[in-house]
Amino acid sequence: MPIEFTVYPAIDLRGGRCVRLEKGEAARETVYSDDPAAMARTFATAGASWIHVVDLDAAFGTGSNRDRIGQIATATELKVQTGGGLRSMEGLRQAFDAGAWRAVIGTAAIENPELVREAVETWGAERIAVGLDARGRNPAVRGWTEASGVDLFDLGRRMVEMGVRTLIHTDIERDGMLQGPNVALSAELAEASGAEVIVSGGVSGQADVEAAVAAGPGIAGIIVGKAIYEGRIDLERAIRSVREAV
Repeated sequence: MPIEFTVYPAIDLRGGRCVRLEKGEAARETVYSDDPAAMARTFATAGASWIHVVDLDAAFGTGSNRDRIGQIATATELKVQTGGGLRSMEGLRQAFDAGAWRAVIGTAAIENPELVREAVETWGAERIAVGLDARGRNPAVRGWTEASGVDLFDLGRRMVEMGVRTLIHTDIERDGMLQGPNVALSAELAEASGAEVIVSGGVSGQADVEAAVAAGPGIAGIIVGKAIYEGRIDLERAIRSVREAV
């Protein structure tokens, strides 16, 4: 297990509120809080060191929650990892200016891979991640609304060649469904690409965290969202169990 294995509690922002979608579908939304900064403080109290924030409005091209991201960044000392609609160097700069510590490039990694190379050269591999959101080995783009036509493993290898160290693998079909993440495919992606992979999508409980920890040296963390909000996982316990396993 990597020493740096991290549990990332997640906040998805839409219209300034903390929400979760099922399979990334905008029509299948549940609102959990009108105060994302307060939610972030509860994560910090539970012992989190990072928070994963997705700007759904930016991902769908319908707006921005950058002000909320800034509020989250200033409300706690958590490192903010954020993605959603980051498709230009200017957009990345704005995310960092808002207080993000790491920016996640999704659609643009496929449509404009040179952006990834330039971003890594500008900010360093520790501060840039690439989000590979896929149905099986078929990555999707633009808020998961379009198929990319490329292979997940080939794309992962290409990103590593451009200097990327961290990939976030989300199984779209499991996201928000509480059916368990696709840890096996994430581990295969890590082996095929040589990257450190963060598991995402469908985490349902403590057993999923333990499965990710045990999956091998290529798995560097896990993102947990809906399971926290619905009381299926105790964030403090999950973080403590990871630290005790080191």
